[in-house]
Amino acid sequence: MFSCLPGKTSEHSARPNHLKFMKLPFCSHPFIVILGFTGLAVADTFTLKDGKVLEGKILRTEGNVYVIEYQVTPSIKDIRKVPKAEVVKIVTEKLDEKAFVAIAKLVPTPDLLTADGYKQRLLEVKAFVTKYPKSAKLKAAEAVAKQLTEEAAEVEAGGRKLQGLMIKGADYRANAFDLDARVLEAKIRDAAKKSQWLAALRAFAELDKEYQAAACYREVLPVVVKSLQTFRAQVFASLSTFDARMEKQAADLEKMAPEDRANSTRELAAQAAELEAKYQLEKSSGQPWVTPHPSHKQSMEDDHTLAESELQRLTTPPPAADGGRVFRNAWKLLRSDADADAVEKALAEAQAAALPERYLKLLQDAAKASGKQPGGEE
Repeated sequence: MFSCLPGKTSEHSARPNHLKFMKLPFCSHPFIVILGFTGLAVADTFTLKDGKVLEGKILRTEGNVYVIEYQVTPSIKDIRKVPKAEVVKIVTEKLDEKAFVAIAKLVPTPDLLTADGYKQRLLEVKAFVTKYPKSAKLKAAEAVAKQLTEEAAEVEAGGRKLQGLMIKGADYRANAFDLDARVLEAKIRDAAKKSQWLAALRAFAELDKEYQAAACYREVLPVVVKSLQTFRAQVFASLSTFDARMEKQAADLEKMAPEDRANSTRELAAQAAELEAKYQLEKSSGQPWVTPHPSHKQSMEDDHTLAESELQRLTTPPPAADGGRVFRNAWKLLRSDADADAVEKALAEAQAAALPERYLKLLQDAAKASGKQPGGEE
């Protein structure tokens, strides 16, 4: 909102009656009062006759001159007096339009957004609507809220958003094994696309642990191999210079004055202790891919060794399998009029496909709920 310096008045201080409720004391120019009336102005762009552009706000007017506080750089402001005759155009920025930029980015939502994630986004939209109830962007904000609310309801009901599509809860349960594997596949591909090789390999470690029977396992292996090769090369480049860097560091310390050397030695020891603590924490948590650091030799050696062994192992990938199909067929059978013998055969096939225990339990629980569990009565 535009305002003038306290105590400054002029011949233009009188305001029209219909603006009295604004309660904007000390304003000195009708132009400023009218802009203030919108309640939305936060900054203006002033285009001058000489082509220069200033971004800022009017502090006051002095006769035929604007006193403008403007941005010299993003972090530096200055005050300048500009004759009104030199101003070609003034474009007023509005708070609601500026705030709505962030609201518009809340959709489309990312894959796998949690229920809490949806709640947070809805709170942001609500805050915007509350603050700017008369904004021209109100309908657009309501449309954002509507989409978020509908998707949140699907997630609360067990749905998932994957590859930009919302999968309903019932459809997810019928394809749980395949969809969970696809989630990890998506994480691998996304991380590799961003050259985040460590993140890609950590996601693959999850996929490799339980989803070798998934169709997408073999499909994503070329991406994994490329990630391994690139990551291994980066780690090796840093590892191969480690000893030389440490020797240079020691030599540099020797050249320092005693007090400076003592301070630097303490700082290096503190850094080493912090890196070692992080390394031990990741190892104790069962993380196969520790975070490598140029100043922590063991972390680099562990990752390089693991990358070498993984590349060798993946040159002969496991036989093609489709555990997702096995799971879907068993689930569909449990929803049909099949007898207990057919259900027992489907469950045995799921076990033979090496599906993880939790997916077998989903099928077994569904069989019990339908009264078709093996050895039971229909």
